[in-house]
Amino acid sequence: MPLKAGDELKQRNEEIGRRWFLEMWSKPDLALADDLIDKDYNPSWVSIDAVGPDQIKHEIEYFRSVFPDLKYEIVDLIGSEEKVWIRYKGKATHRGNAWGFEPTLKEFEYEGATILYISPEGKVVDRWGAFCFYDMFTELGLVPPFWELSKHFGKGGEN
Repeated sequence: MPLKAGDELKQRNEEIGRRWFLEMWSKPDLALADDLIDKDYNPSWVSIDAVGPDQIKHEIEYFRSVFPDLKYEIVDLIGSEEKVWIRYKGKATHRGNAWGFEPTLKEFEYEGATILYISPEGKVVDRWGAFCFYDMFTELGLVPPFWELSKHFGKGGEN
């Protein structure tokens, strides 16, 4: 039975999601950004002074300067005609300075989720993503576990 147009778009978008994490981020294959990302790509929640493929290239280069051995595993991936949802696990070693922290040289794992919004032409036009920096910093030993914060502050958040 031949695929319907909607099924073809879902499969295409799932392949874009796979390539986003397994090739562009994990290898990293920055040139792939030119193929996958729309020239006007500019997620409003990402504070990088660039748009299109250059925006994600900058983000990947920065993140990999801190975690040079970063690799992703896709846990779950569901495509639709206009987007793809990806739940992933990342694994890396903290080897670079960032966010006011010196390298710990510790290996850690984290989980997150991303939604890639994809144009009819097959280009990523927007992205929403979530992972918890606090959990990552806790695992690296940079901040106390969330449930221990009260030990560091008085009642009402006073020192």
